[in-house]
Amino acid sequence: MIEPQQFGQQALQEYLMLDYVQRLEPRKFGHRAVHIHLSRLKPFHRKDYHIRVATNTFESYVKLYVGRIFVLSNDDLLFIWKDKSIADVEPGVDTLRYLFRDDPLSQDESEETGFCTWYNLNTEFQEFLLLCQHLDVRAKKLQQARNMRPTQKPESVLSPINAENLAQLEETIHSADLSEHIRQQPVCVFARAGSKELHPVFDEFFVSITDLRNAVMPNIDLASNRWLFQHMTEVLDKRMLNYLCKRTFKTHASSFSINLNLETLNSRDFERFDEVVRKKWPGNVIIELNQVDLFSNLETYLRVRDEFHQRGYRVLIDNLSVEALSFVDRKSLKADFIKVAWREEMTDNVIRKKYSEMDNLVKESGRERVILCRCDSPTAIKFGQSLGITLFQGRYIDNMIARQRRAKRAAAAKKP
Repeated sequence: MIEPQQFGQQALQEYLMLDYVQRLEPRKFGHRAVHIHLSRLKPFHRKDYHIRVATNTFESYVKLYVGRIFVLSNDDLLFIWKDKSIADVEPGVDTLRYLFRDDPLSQDESEETGFCTWYNLNTEFQEFLLLCQHLDVRAKKLQQARNMRPTQKPESVLSPINAENLAQLEETIHSADLSEHIRQQPVCVFARAGSKELHPVFDEFFVSITDLRNAVMPNIDLASNRWLFQHMTEVLDKRMLNYLCKRTFKTHASSFSINLNLETLNSRDFERFDEVVRKKWPGNVIIELNQVDLFSNLETYLRVRDEFHQRGYRVLIDNLSVEALSFVDRKSLKADFIKVAWREEMTDNVIRKKYSEMDNLVKESGRERVILCRCDSPTAIKFGQSLGITLFQGRYIDNMIARQRRAKRAAAAKKP
């Protein structure tokens, strides 16, 4: 069992939670848990009184069941109960969704980035125990950081990043557990025309820069200096590669992609990743390159591109705008995919005047090779499909996939 240490009252909750879960292992059968990610709410919806109302609301609901609720140091709620099914507790979680209905998170049903995560401790106990251990360690580190942190500027005032900030950030990145800032998002294709059934083609792994900034440097604008920002992302590249080498990570598709800088492809960390992960991976590994990095280092790209294709990698040019399509020739660059970012203004009159031009550009690139990303609404899907695009990524897709998986689990549970 873990040893108790002297930390703040909130950190004590993580200690009590871990101790409870460890003692639960011999009698885990029949238990389930839900992790409600209030820490992912927008800052406006995370005021103290919001959290108090949410906690009181949920506590009044869960008194109906035999279980324990923990209010974590990052404002998350974690509830563990016995005998009742997940479906019995879902109405209580839906009540919280309603309380925060004005926050985008309330509509996010993704397992990776959504409002809550469910656990069946009959089959997922070890995974849940690892989560509790991680939460306990993080709470203690957070409490230590709060004790040492000097008075900060108001959140609304962001200072530009400088060399001193960068050195401090690098040190933090090298020593911190970045797993909580790593996100996984699928790129999907619809099963057939007119169908709502989605199939993941590959999963993208990336570090959430926003979450990282909020956690380690909430008053610094990390992207204010392009060159310092790129240097920071190169450091993050190496941590991501090390993460993939050390962890047994799961994907819903046979292939996955990672965002990397061109410079990273010449590093020892990448060679180790190639040996440990890529050569043993049954599907494709796709390298996503930012268009700015690619065109700033075009000579490097042209030199390594064919070699990486021969080694079995696929190449994706990321972060294209509609306007950039006219000067990015996927075929001449020999890239396997390109990603175009959806924007709401794509449906306005200006874009519609360029519609036929965009249609031709997508056709020339290969409609099956273009991914429309940042799809946060059905409008984005309809627009992409009108151009013949078949690959989509974004929160709206995440929600559709989550609902699809929940429906399959519910159908499987009903079978005798």
